Amino acid sequence: MSLSLVLTLLGAIFLLLLFRYILTPLFLSPLAHIPAAHPTSVFTPLWISYHRRGGSQALPAITRAHSLYGPIIRLGPHELSVRSQSAIHKVYIEKGGFAKPKFWADEFMSYGVRNMVSMQGGIGSKEHAGRKRDLGNVYAKSVLLGSGVLSDVAARVLRGMDEVLERIVGEEDNADAEKTGSGVMEVYNFNGAVNADIASSYIYGTDGRTNFVGDVAKRNEYFEHHGTWLKGKHGHAESQKWLEEFGVQLCGPGVSALRDEEKGGADAVVYKQLHARGLRGNDMASETLDHFIAGAEAPRTTLTYLQWELSRNPTRQARLRTELRTLPLDPTTDIPNLKALDALPFLDAVLMETLRLYTPTPGPQHRITPPEGTTIHGIFIPGSTRISASLAILHHNAEVFPEPGVWRPERWGGGDKERESLEEMRKWFWVFSKGSRGCIGKDFTVIVMKLIVAKMYSKYETEVMEDGNMEQEDKFLAGPVGERLVLRFRAVK
Repeated sequence: MSLSLVLTLLGAIFLLLLFRYILTPLFLSPLAHIPAAHPTSVFTPLWISYHRRGGSQALPAITRAHSLYGPIIRLGPHELSVRSQSAIHKVYIEKGGFAKPKFWADEFMSYGVRNMVSMQGGIGSKEHAGRKRDLGNVYAKSVLLGSGVLSDVAARVLRGMDEVLERIVGEEDNADAEKTGSGVMEVYNFNGAVNADIASSYIYGTDGRTNFVGDVAKRNEYFEHHGTWLKGKHGHAESQKWLEEFGVQLCGPGVSALRDEEKGGADAVVYKQLHARGLRGNDMASETLDHFIAGAEAPRTTLTYLQWELSRNPTRQARLRTELRTLPLDPTTDIPNLKALDALPFLDAVLMETLRLYTPTPGPQHRITPPEGTTIHGIFIPGSTRISASLAILHHNAEVFPEPGVWRPERWGGGDKERESLEEMRKWFWVFSKGSRGCIGKDFTVIVMKLIVAKMYSKYETEVMEDGNMEQEDKFLAGPVGERLVLRFRAVK
């Protein structure tokens, strides 16, 4: 082969590469008019991949890029981030919302099968909608507030929580595993334990529920595997196997609950509903394990930050306690009426503000544009383009939430003067997502957290003894970096 022919071939290859990887993304791609988060983002995903190393969500980098370049930015040659109302409505709500990309959906699989969260969904998809129908109304707010089942299962767990708190406050020389000093306790995993015990009671039944509040060793073992798998740490495959075996064990007593149903038993609400719709084996185990893990993880983070903020704000803590004590307790359950509890305005404001500022899943919620493409901000986006909004960016919009980095529950007050801004804040409040893929258990989670806060802060005041590193992790599941908060509890008459 002559030198001239070799040079011609090399030149042709160079021009082809130049056209494919430089000229097309820079000038000819439909995405060329969208500002790039970084100059190299037009040509390569290396910039965003660098910021995502180690499982990071790249929130600081994406936030900074949006502040510089506006509501829609290009993170890579085929990936976008959005932060406007019109864009998030198009991506997550309109026509049921866009599908999850396969890599993202697969992250939530267990037992090798798809549960509701790991279904890709998308416009026209019937799989996800079918699973929502399978769940019926077990998580409907009207059912949770009115049936009495949640009150009963929560009351049993909260009695155990109360016993632990009475023990650490009342016995100065107690050698219990919870004890780290008079009235002093580490609460991060304890919060997860209380939520896990209530969630498991509602999902699997009283006979199948966990007892993490009382069994500290089992609690620590569970959350060790829980965190290792969910955060992709070393040994995550072994931890997933442990959790899957644990999930099968939890399902076992559900069969007994089915037999007891004819006797009037009300246990295993979720298990029974799914069983009636035909779920068995790994499909049942995967779906219920996903509900259980979600019922323990996000509330663990939220309650820990709520306690941290209240413990540093004694005036607000006292205001909340005064409000909580206006509710009479049911003499049989020793908890307040759920409808009355849910209507307390300052309790609701404290929880809403904590969820806003410390969103448990603050990073990008990945979707992929449909094959026919879509139009956002007047720009055509081709099919199969990865696109996302980051919940923390929505929740830190200073035009909607003045001083967005400040924990200020009063912003949710909702007086006449604030009614318009309150409506706007609720529009931007996406902690449970919205549309067809919104969290089905959101009302369950909120009511349970309100019950725990009411039980705890109507009787005790707290102060911070040790808070380590409370900075929120830049991870998909974003708890405090130090994973530790030590509080002192004092009984209040």
